[in-house]
Amino acid sequence: MSRLKTSDSKPNWWKPLWIVVLLTPIALAVVGFFLLHVPLENAAGGAALTFFCVGISYYIRIKPSRKVNRGLYILLGISPIGFAIWIAYTLTIGRHVTNYLTIWASIIVSFSVGAFIGDWLGKRRNYRLPLSP
Repeated sequence: MSRLKTSDSKPNWWKPLWIVVLLTPIALAVVGFFLLHVPLENAAGGAALTFFCVGISYYIRIKPSRKVNRGLYILLGISPIGFAIWIAYTLTIGRHVTNYLTIWASIIVSFSVGAFIGDWLGKRRNYRLPLSP
């Protein structure tokens, strides 16, 4: 019995892409250590952090789940939306309310609002990420 190609089969460039993505941090760490005189712990730490982020991106792309996608929408709501709300608050009414609401409380409130907005946007999209399979 022959196997038919499904619509979700990986393109030809998929395997070389991940090989390059995994070899690049190693090459940059070696170049940084030997040519740029970056301390060994900084070069190794940067490569380890890069591998951790690559692993997360691979997991998100290959094994998407509703819980992980919901968490991503909440984090994406916190970062740009919550930060923008906090900046807008600080520039507009933050100067007048600083006695009542400390800086950390304003950060927590604005990031919480950003998280709720991110969750609401995810709910509207049924927690599907853009360009998801």
